[in-house]
Amino acid sequence: MAVALAWACVSPLALADGGAIARADSLFKDGRRAADRGDYARACSLFEDSFRLDPGIGTLVNLGDCAEHLGELERALGYYRTAFARMPEKDDRAPRVRERIENIEAHAAKLVLHVEPDAPDATVVTIDGRVEPRHEGPLHVRKGAHVVLVTAVGYRGKRYDVNVGEGEVHSLHVTPGPALEAELPTGVAPTPAPVAAVPAARGSWATPFAISALGLGVASAWVASLAGLMAIDRRDVQRAACDAAGTCTQTGVDAARDGATWATVSTATFVASGALLALGGVLLVVSFTRAKPSVIVGLGAGSAFVRGSFP
Repeated sequence: MAVALAWACVSPLALADGGAIARADSLFKDGRRAADRGDYARACSLFEDSFRLDPGIGTLVNLGDCAEHLGELERALGYYRTAFARMPEKDDRAPRVRERIENIEAHAAKLVLHVEPDAPDATVVTIDGRVEPRHEGPLHVRKGAHVVLVTAVGYRGKRYDVNVGEGEVHSLHVTPGPALEAELPTGVAPTPAPVAAVPAARGSWATPFAISALGLGVASAWVASLAGLMAIDRRDVQRAACDAAGTCTQTGVDAARDGATWATVSTATFVASGALLALGGVLLVVSFTRAKPSVIVGLGAGSAFVRGSFP
């Protein structure tokens, strides 16, 4: 594996204009030099650029070699299979490519992912940080430990740690976790409105604590509202960047990750808001007197307020 495939080092030839062929050939040679240095990530990038200009069989084989060295076995298998299918019957590279395909199929660890039916269409699945499109059969991966992340905007997201042995087939049912959208508000009141009348008990220590807790609770609800709106916005961005099969651009992947973060922030601040409002209510009961109400806690568009006085 440490030695590059010399048998695939053939400058790609295709029916293209002379300038494109010359550029593709230059990129191909740069890719071979990068592979010889062991810089397979750079080599893959150069081969991809070369293939876009001139889709040669040799370039496909070298793309498979790069991906195999990087441990991206499913991707390598795709390149090898495509190259093998395009080779003439008597191509002397065919036996070696077939051997590579059979070696991966026989020895690679295999991971079968089953996305739960109730997961949204735009659910994003990554394995070790790489986005994986929806795949019916087993995914060929390196043996050992892998991290599977499943995310979708409006859902909590879920992580799975799996360890797959050589030649083992591991089946995993995945989900982006519980939905959060039902907990997210879609807006705030357009005009200030009082939400609680708090009688101020003179000389009572509980009154200022009650007022503070209620004020913080209302402020937390406001922050949670904004976080919820951000999560919903990220969901819309993700849907626009993902197709019906669940394949997403990098923008869609970033939106899914950011949306899950905002949804978590929204949920956490809603919980904190509820706890603070409950605490404030309990303290009000403790400090309740027949005094004339003198404190108002309110929530308005883009603001929260506490108005009143206490000794």
